[in-house]
Amino acid sequence: MPVYFVYRCHDGAPSERHVRRFEYDTVLDWANAVWKMHDTRAGANEYGKQLFTGLDTDAFHTLFTPYDDYPMPHRPRTMADVKRWFDAFYCEETAHGSHHIQCLTEWGDNQQAVYVFDDHYRAKKPGKADFLLLDNWELPAGESDAPKVRMPKTHRVEHRGDGEGTLYFAGTFVDCKYNLEDLSDAYHLPGLRVPDLARYLLLRQDQDDLEYYLSHLRDGLVEVLANPFGEDAGFLTAIRDQPDEDTHWAVYSDWLQDRDLPPAGHHLLDRALRADACATKGKHRRPKLDCVKVTTHVAQACKHEGRYPDQSGDELTDTDWFEQFIYFDDRWAAAHPTLAAGVLTFTSRWDVLS
Repeated sequence: MPVYFVYRCHDGAPSERHVRRFEYDTVLDWANAVWKMHDTRAGANEYGKQLFTGLDTDAFHTLFTPYDDYPMPHRPRTMADVKRWFDAFYCEETAHGSHHIQCLTEWGDNQQAVYVFDDHYRAKKPGKADFLLLDNWELPAGESDAPKVRMPKTHRVEHRGDGEGTLYFAGTFVDCKYNLEDLSDAYHLPGLRVPDLARYLLLRQDQDDLEYYLSHLRDGLVEVLANPFGEDAGFLTAIRDQPDEDTHWAVYSDWLQDRDLPPAGHHLLDRALRADACATKGKHRRPKLDCVKVTTHVAQACKHEGRYPDQSGDELTDTDWFEQFIYFDDRWAAAHPTLAAGVLTFTSRWDVLS
């Protein structure tokens, strides 16, 4: 039975999640096996690189270097010892149980979190860690007519849609050093599903009352429709000038599907998420690193914000950071209830295993 180590960091992964798996039965077994003190920071870093393959492990050197303020003279024998060990990891908060530990830590410019748990925890809390273990940024497609599932607490958007279902949206945005402490609940919007999201936004003329992740997406739509060109320019102009006219959307959808492209609502959503206006532009932003995926009932983007310090090339590095945009509706949530709950929990709190 494996033990899972998940490092949540704004740098180096579009998903913000770095997942490592170790073949031990319990978290305590894992801690007892990997605990190893070094006399120097360089030695601790080298050991960390071997243990957490592929991670920038400078932040972990305190786990493997003795400190007078956090004495650990022996290998962890209890979960209380494991907590004491992790207290040396620049921890601001920790929470643990018999088969998990999670900690909020401050290293560098922003906060990070670490989650260590085993399959005993997963058996006791089924589905709780499913999104956390989704190492890749992509959410699966899918839909279901199953009854609406219970979601974590979310804020309700004031201006509801004029259709059926419920849209949920959330994201990850770093605007200060305390990025994980300042998280807030995600949002839900009654009367709307992903296929009609683009139309809903184009009908909202006043952007001042749009939530952040709707406002940015509308900025992307405005950029896409500002100066249409190409074969579909007429369709785009018609939708821009009369977004409330259903015929324009239907005719454009037929034209797109004749070319094996998604219908108009999804096609415009995809283009808007790829637009430069739908991004927070940091220093050395590289649009080629943006990741976008739109399926019938879920849309997401990991927008590259910047790179510090700058390095040449468009390959992903440990110094790249991203912002996530995630939109899904009740039909996707019914098909993937634990992932849906996980998205809303991950984007609203650091202690996702609690």
